[in-house]
Amino acid sequence: MASFETEPPPPQPSGKARRRAGALIAAFVLLQFLIPLTYLTRSDTADERFTWRSLSTPTAPACETEASLERTDGERESIAPDKLIHRDWVTYVEHGRRAVVEAFLQKQCEADGVVSVALLNRCDDERGVREYTLRCGGERAHETIRTAER
Repeated sequence: MASFETEPPPPQPSGKARRRAGALIAAFVLLQFLIPLTYLTRSDTADERFTWRSLSTPTAPACETEASLERTDGERESIAPDKLIHRDWVTYVEHGRRAVVEAFLQKQCEADGVVSVALLNRCDDERGVREYTLRCGGERAHETIRTAER
């Protein structure tokens, strides 16, 4: 067994090592603040996962969502999002979560004979009317925004 009387104390870290450790700790703490703030620079403003607002229960605006697709023969067919995806995902579509809207449109394009898919959101708030369209085989959905008529 070692005794404190017989062994010398461990050496103190050098000034260079202390500065390096301090810089790493400061960088880590700074990243803990900056990473959640990246939602401010995103194009999807409906994504509030890293905000304090996500902890409160906001009054949800009344939104109506309609979807339709165009087949290769030129026929337009209305589709019900409630019947295709879970109700929680329909809520994300109504709130305009860009990633969910694009995934929904892309999934509808995977069906045989579909040329394009359209999704229309009408909300009773400042978001107004948003229409998302996707030409199947295209890269990204196109969004058209019209402000609410009051």
